[in-house]
Amino acid sequence: MAVDQYALTTLAALKAYMGISTSTDDAVLESAIDRASYAIEAYADRRFVQRRFYEWTTARGDSGLVVHNPPVAHVHYVGFGSLACMTVRSTVATDISATITVRESKMTLTRTDSTGNETQTDINFANHKSSNALAAQISATTGFAASASVNCSAYRINRLVGRDLKDSVATVTFADQAQMDITGDLPRGILYFGRSGYDDDNGDGWPTAPVSVLVDYDGGYETIPPDIVHACHLIASRIYNGRKRDTALASESFGDYSYSLGGVDSMDAEARALIAPYRRYYK
Repeated sequence: MAVDQYALTTLAALKAYMGISTSTDDAVLESAIDRASYAIEAYADRRFVQRRFYEWTTARGDSGLVVHNPPVAHVHYVGFGSLACMTVRSTVATDISATITVRESKMTLTRTDSTGNETQTDINFANHKSSNALAAQISATTGFAASASVNCSAYRINRLVGRDLKDSVATVTFADQAQMDITGDLPRGILYFGRSGYDDDNGDGWPTAPVSVLVDYDGGYETIPPDIVHACHLIASRIYNGRKRDTALASESFGDYSYSLGGVDSMDAEARALIAPYRRYYK
């Protein structure tokens, strides 16, 4: 076993922090690191280790936008629009229902046959990176057929939620209109749209009304901030040590000797204070 590729610290660093020199509990410590990393990212509502994001948000030409996972290392694409790239339909007339859903990293085809049995098929973008490849896989799935019209990146396809295929043919679209004039405060993850990209009232350029926008970017830290690493060590060590004692116990006494355990809450409060400056806040 090893820590997750996006873990916020390493096994060696945690063991050094805790003063552990043996390898007896390495698997338990690795699990604690993963759990602590997940807890920190859930609390901060963002990802810390640098990776590529395909992020859908809402923006307008005169306001720009803030991405979820700063700092931004590189922007690959910013765009909007809804140009058709394929149509999808149900092929089994006796099916009770058939739907298509498009999420961040995959398409999901769901059908219920005439006996009421449901089948769900996920088609991952990582393995089918273009709309042509997706259409071919859809047609290879029992109960569905797709016809491609424009080939595009699978990650640029607009989201769909439970689109019915029994009563009509679904048109799948993608963000085809790129925003070219972009500046930004990349460390804070803020992108601004230049005037050349605005709507000129002739139906061209970036719309002035709010629209769904795709931001394809590399975000997160190459080197995790020390405060986040320390918070991960605090939480992971609490998880590890908490296996062997009553976590509700604050203190104990033995005759004339007594001691305080500090409590889980105080440990969590310290970690929260370290994470707080990195939290994502909503306006």
